[in-house]
Amino acid sequence: MTHAPRPDRDADVPVDPRVSLLSPRLTARLLQGVFAVIFLAATLLLLVIEPAIVATPAYLIGGALIGTATALVLIPAMNVPNYQPWMLALPVLDYVAFAIIRTESTGAGTNPMVMMLTLPAIWAGLMRSRWALATIAALSVAVIVPDLYVLSLGTLSGRDADRAIMLIAMLPLVMVLGAIAAYTMANILVGRQTALQRERERRTAAAAESERIRFLLDTVVDSLAVGVIVTDREGELVLMNRILRESPELSANGADPWERYKNSPAFEADGSTPVPQEQSTYARVVRGETVSERLIWVGPPDGEQRALSISGSPVRTAAGEHIANVIIITEVTEYLRALRAKDAFIGTVSHELRTPLTTVTGVLELFDEYADNLPGEVAEWLPVLQRNVARQHVLVRDLLTAAGSKAGTVMLERTPGDLLAVVTEAVSALTAEADRKSITLTLDGDAAFGTFDPSRLAQVAENLIANAVRYTRPGGTVVVRTRTVDDELELSVRDTGVGISDTDKERLFEQFFRSDSARSSAIRGIGLGLAIVKAIVDAHRGRIAIDSELGVGTTVTVRLPRD
Repeated sequence: MTHAPRPDRDADVPVDPRVSLLSPRLTARLLQGVFAVIFLAATLLLLVIEPAIVATPAYLIGGALIGTATALVLIPAMNVPNYQPWMLALPVLDYVAFAIIRTESTGAGTNPMVMMLTLPAIWAGLMRSRWALATIAALSVAVIVPDLYVLSLGTLSGRDADRAIMLIAMLPLVMVLGAIAAYTMANILVGRQTALQRERERRTAAAAESERIRFLLDTVVDSLAVGVIVTDREGELVLMNRILRESPELSANGADPWERYKNSPAFEADGSTPVPQEQSTYARVVRGETVSERLIWVGPPDGEQRALSISGSPVRTAAGEHIANVIIITEVTEYLRALRAKDAFIGTVSHELRTPLTTVTGVLELFDEYADNLPGEVAEWLPVLQRNVARQHVLVRDLLTAAGSKAGTVMLERTPGDLLAVVTEAVSALTAEADRKSITLTLDGDAAFGTFDPSRLAQVAENLIANAVRYTRPGGTVVVRTRTVDDELELSVRDTGVGISDTDKERLFEQFFRSDSARSSAIRGIGLGLAIVKAIVDAHRGRIAIDSELGVGTTVTVRLPRD
């Protein structure tokens, strides 16, 4: 988003010609009123020192014109907020009045009075009109025409002539400069007034827009089905949406939902281990940490508990300044109950399947011993049956492992051993399947001694190698390696298969997840292999990494501590 630069100079602010610094009525009362008072005072003084001048018809006509201009101040039309062209009549009448008066008193007592014309000149300047300035310039010249005429006759004495020349030279200059000064100052002040008005309007509009956005935000946040809390940097509440404000648990007995949220006891994922106050999501986020989908339980361990998934993070500016915190709360009680029911069902079904599968396996082994005595067609089906039963055994084992990993950490029976020996058996078990697909399965291993659960690592190796074979096209290769790296055992499986997209990588370890490529190509599997691998690796305090590129292949690397 870009912002227009603010004006740095008054000249950059366009002046609205309709805006006036002061209302015409107020300015007229001030300037024309003062002008009339000064003219009246001067007239009274002339009655004392030169009454003949006041008695002349020209003086009386001029006085009448000044009185008319002064009376215009009182008409209702002067109440308009802005100057109108006809208002120039006020200074025009004043100037015309003095031009008439001086036709009969040039060089006499009215000479000093002409400086009074500065007031109507200022009035004309305040109109902020070039036509008004031109009019004042012309009228200023008209006022000195009698002086020019008398001076041209040569009837004035030396001192009076000098005064006449000074008046002729200075009067138009003073009047015009006074009008220009008023014109300039009025434009500057009106420009500032206009800029201030526009700034006020901008701020008013910004405040209205801010209020509209805040209302929209509050409405959207209140409509969410998850709890939302926003605090300032120090952790003071800024916003709590309706689902939390009106929560029966947080607002029971008139309690403050915010205070109850901060002080309510919480328990870890096991439902019984208390979460220390300093390790609560709220405390961690205020410290600047990011929390993602943290599972906690609220409510007494021996009573009704609810499961919450809480995420939170600090809000920072582009410069990295910590300005606020956001916490998102989602109730997942029913979801977890459904998962537990599903896991219990899977465990129960798997246990129930074990017995008939064991029976079938025993019968097939018995048939295999008497294969020579069986009809040819029956004997041909024995390997097929054995392979399918073995596959079902693997499936049941995986289902039981998956159910066990959900209930807690996978139980291990650690013994000293060589990882290469475990992997060698897994490669041998899957060589036939690789040969059927014309895939070259290679073991490039070094001895890797450590303490681990061999049966569980056999599951890891079998699952990784089976996945590599399944997702590699005929003619491809799968390379399995074992080695010792520092104080860790390493198992890696590299294939030239279809690869994994970045989107699918994020969900590979979810139970029952299968990528789009797997579903579209009808590759068999139920999506438990990598979830089981991760559960077993985690139980060994190890780590797993996946490097993959679509259409090129995948490398899965498992590292476990030797002890």
